[in-house]
Amino acid sequence: MRQHRSTPPAVGLGAAALLSAAVALAAAIVRHPFDAPPHDAGAQRWDVLVPLALAAVLACGWVAAVKAAPVYDTLPAVAARTGIPARLGPLRRDWGRIAATYLVVWAPYAVARSAYGTGGSRLGVALCAVTFVYGLVPSLYGIGLLTRQLEAPHRLLRKDAAAGRVHALRVRVGTPVRQDYRTPARKGTGKVDTHTTYAIDLVPDTGPAGRVRFGPMQGANFRIPNGERHLAHAAARLGGHTGWLCWPALWKEIAATDRRRTVPAALVTDSGHVVWGETYEEDWGPWLRGGNVPLQATEAAARARPLARPSRYTPGVHSRTLVLLLAAALVAAPALLGVGPRIVAVLLGAVAEGLIVFTSVRLAWPDTSRAIMRPDLWKLRTESHPSLR
Repeated sequence: MRQHRSTPPAVGLGAAALLSAAVALAAAIVRHPFDAPPHDAGAQRWDVLVPLALAAVLACGWVAAVKAAPVYDTLPAVAARTGIPARLGPLRRDWGRIAATYLVVWAPYAVARSAYGTGGSRLGVALCAVTFVYGLVPSLYGIGLLTRQLEAPHRLLRKDAAAGRVHALRVRVGTPVRQDYRTPARKGTGKVDTHTTYAIDLVPDTGPAGRVRFGPMQGANFRIPNGERHLAHAAARLGGHTGWLCWPALWKEIAATDRRRTVPAALVTDSGHVVWGETYEEDWGPWLRGGNVPLQATEAAARARPLARPSRYTPGVHSRTLVLLLAAALVAAPALLGVGPRIVAVLLGAVAEGLIVFTSVRLAWPDTSRAIMRPDLWKLRTESHPSLR
């Protein structure tokens, strides 16, 4: 399963679909001054239905445009470069994902407001309050998507590179690995939990034998999936490339204050790309503690940029998501048209809210995350807790 390029038609259609959905949600939340109040029986909400229908059409066009776009292939290898770029580009904000995240978490509140207005009953007040909190908490939690895309340790590494000195090791991009670690869930239940991590095996040119595992950049809020997808795209396009694995000058202080004992790292390839990630203690220890990776100067005029982001569309994930959201819109349509008694509108609104909440929760399921991470790309390694061996 290869990833498609993000083309201007796909970007335009996707942005227009999100904008139309945002207009529909805003109309559902804010009363239209020329219409009957949303909670009055018989009120026809064309101000909600028209942009909602337009969003559905544009979303279908987005899927078609993505599927028609060319796919990304592995980048051809280039000649080795001796210098280390001083200017390392940060990750770019994914505005489409940010907008989609906020729309999905606020959709239940929009449905509740459309059905109940400012309340109208104790049940209406309670439902509006619950859905408002459901939208507010993830919105505050996701502020990190709007702020810096690199955590403080990675910003320190970027600053060290710009200042002219980093610890650097020549490596070759090796095998992408998915590690499944199995542990017993609870005593006597017979269930087993599986913790999945992703990493790229980097093969050093010299020094201690073995590989260096290069894992995804971690972060607060919703930036963890960003780091994993950033790593997956790099693994797909940079296989076999050579470059520099860079660590910050203050690696010892960072490791001492990190509970997972990881050190931020940047893979700077000879093709002029930078991949942000982190290394684990068992991997950076033999190199940094042993003094095998001295500080090296960076080239002030050289620059490395992240790979161009592919389309975020993933077959089997976004197709089902769009179907579920379309089903929620169809269920809510009779209520928005003012058809039937009030109790029917309330029940249909509750069903639509349930579908939207189920859709948002489903996007966080482990199976969904594995599908987005492209299962065909990674070599599987399985390890078990001693009690399961």
